[in-house]
Amino acid sequence: MFKKERLTKTIDDIFLMRFSGHIGIGLMFFVILVGFGFTTLAPYFATKHLSTKIQTDTDELVKTHIQNIGDYQEFITNLSRNFDFTCSEKEQEQLRRIAYSNYLIRKISLTPSGKSTCSSFYEKNHGQHVESRKIKTYGNMMSLWLSSEKNSLQRIFEVRWQGSKGSLVLSLEPIVEEILRNKYCEGCVLTSISADNELDRLGWQGDNKSYTAEPIYEVLMPNGLKFSNYIKLELLDKESQLLRMPLFLAGAFIAGFLILLRRLFIRRRLSLHALVQRGIVKREFVPYYQPIINLKAKELYGCEVLARWKKKGAGLISPMEFIPYVEKSGQIIPITNLLIEKAIKDLSTINWQLTDRVISINLVPQQLENIQIMNESLALFSNSKIPIKQVAFEITERKQFEDLTIASEVIQYLKAQGIDIKLDDAGTGYGGFSYIQELNLRSLKIDKMFVENIGTTDIKLSLLDSIIAFGKQAGMEMIAEGVETKEQSDYLVERDVYLQQGYYFGMPMNAEEFSIYNIEIKNKNKLLAI
Repeated sequence: MFKKERLTKTIDDIFLMRFSGHIGIGLMFFVILVGFGFTTLAPYFATKHLSTKIQTDTDELVKTHIQNIGDYQEFITNLSRNFDFTCSEKEQEQLRRIAYSNYLIRKISLTPSGKSTCSSFYEKNHGQHVESRKIKTYGNMMSLWLSSEKNSLQRIFEVRWQGSKGSLVLSLEPIVEEILRNKYCEGCVLTSISADNELDRLGWQGDNKSYTAEPIYEVLMPNGLKFSNYIKLELLDKESQLLRMPLFLAGAFIAGFLILLRRLFIRRRLSLHALVQRGIVKREFVPYYQPIINLKAKELYGCEVLARWKKKGAGLISPMEFIPYVEKSGQIIPITNLLIEKAIKDLSTINWQLTDRVISINLVPQQLENIQIMNESLALFSNSKIPIKQVAFEITERKQFEDLTIASEVIQYLKAQGIDIKLDDAGTGYGGFSYIQELNLRSLKIDKMFVENIGTTDIKLSLLDSIIAFGKQAGMEMIAEGVETKEQSDYLVERDVYLQQGYYFGMPMNAEEFSIYNIEIKNKNKLLAI
């Protein structure tokens, strides 16, 4: 045995060394490939990074703008109440004082009806507008305009108010667009304003094709306006170049980490496979027995054989730790045969053969699709005291059959020898109740996920009732699993489900514990306590 273990370990080590050698060559290529793959995301991350910076700066500038100006209509209406529209020296001084006190106001112009314009500037004609275009109108009194001063590419945002005594024009400093335009590089941000779904470039004139087609950030302004920021493609490219190396390193790190995880997974899988194989050789897998009670007859119907791994130095290992793996690896087949062999010996000592009680043994579809595998399992009963007719095989619906035609032929072969086939975990897996029809099954086990909802309002309770109704109509034998309370048991009995299994009647037991349980059941002590 020691030499065999050494040989298995040596084979595993050689495989891992050869695997490591191949990975060593492929690792560099994979890491570089993933690293370069991450660099293709540079424009995306550059856009996100610039969007975050521009959003922060824009929101701060807009917040300041709103705090100082607020609603344009309300601001200019309140402003108009300060004037009699005479353009007197007193009013001109007042214009200058208001403009001086608010740094967002470039100029205030006042025009009395039929008279000349006066403004907050001392120069009479300073900053005369040569081009103006209306962008939005609010009622009969206020409108928003874009104006360009003579000999200047800069465009000024204006709020105009018209009353019975005259008009008032508020020219605002383009502080948002001016600060953002050159903050990151010269002319790198283009700010536009939209009103009534019409887009107009504000504060910049030039080739718009050199900017992003879509705004990198947008923010709402008072009176239904919206500022949109576009960035120069040159800035985006520069930011992308700066991010390429960090992204390459990040991609390389992630690739290396994934390969490491993969190697650890393979090593663990190989180790688990070897451990299971050694467990089979050492016969460490043992059967545990969970009773199935017939509440109508008040007696023991049978038991389900459950796998446990009793590993030396590790105690009893739960089936959830190894069953999913051994089902995939195919090691479930020798484990099943080992359980059958031990179950025959255990149950023979308590004269199971003198009763008509059932031994339920779990199988996977792979076993029922191979007549040779099944014959090897059945051969274990040839020299035993327990007759084959006391055996029932349970096939889980959670696993999918690859060939239902072959499975059906094998099942018919088993039935011909008096072996019952039960559908386990009914209603939870691939086949649904089509398996019952296609495989001609007459027994089913109701999964505990339905039983545990008895006494609740969960929708699965109605599914439980549907499964029971189906079983009755089809004349099927039904066993309810996972019964843990008297309430659940009574609910099932009221619906004629008398065969029940679960902790309420007894948890899985080793051979010695089940022998004692069998005596108590025989003397009715256990049933009277339920």
